[in-house]
Amino acid sequence: MPRNKTLDFMRAAAIVMMVAFHIIFDLTFFGYINTGIPTGSGWREWRALIVSLFLLSVGASLVFSFSDKLAIKKYLNRLLLLSIASLVVTMSSLIMTPESWIYFGVLHFITVATLILTWVRRCPNLCVISGIIVLVAFFGEFVPLNWSFSLFKEHLPSYTQDLVSPFPWLALPLFGIWLAHQSWFRQDPLRRVKLPDVMAWSSRHSLLIYLLHQPILFASLYLLGLIIHLSE
Repeated sequence: MPRNKTLDFMRAAAIVMMVAFHIIFDLTFFGYINTGIPTGSGWREWRALIVSLFLLSVGASLVFSFSDKLAIKKYLNRLLLLSIASLVVTMSSLIMTPESWIYFGVLHFITVATLILTWVRRCPNLCVISGIIVLVAFFGEFVPLNWSFSLFKEHLPSYTQDLVSPFPWLALPLFGIWLAHQSWFRQDPLRRVKLPDVMAWSSRHSLLIYLLHQPILFASLYLLGLIIHLSE
């Protein structure tokens, strides 16, 4: 099956915004600029948009990647890669920000969502109804934001650099599955559009970019600060 350019654009847009977000975050972290990132007004909404695009793409990708029968080897390889990447994120955060380490961020969520939702990828109606139930449960305050991590709060930091809780975020990949079954989306509205090479590449290598961009940014800004300090 040829790549869906609309899906590629969604994922690439999330990647571009994520890198921009983290550049601003890192500049703030090192004291080069002063912003309210990541929890200030406007920044939370921008992060929510980025995460939403990522998770919609995750659900849609499950449909396109396993459109026929489930290729067990491909599926297990994807889970293994995501699990290793999640572990790398956790270990890196324990080293860099031990007081706010990441125990269930975007990659951890995607790993669990892939494990669960692959089996309902052919059930768009079930998925959209389930997604609505998740949102109602969250916004109706039937389920707290930090469910089920509140059960282990004595072992977890009071604040974490990245938290993607099942409620409400599970709704997004569920909606992504439903979206990938819609005829207009499957016909690929952007099929005749030539995406910039960097966007097409970033969509294909989104996991690699996710893992590498922050260490590169952190190292670059640290070296910049060291050079500035030594030159004073």
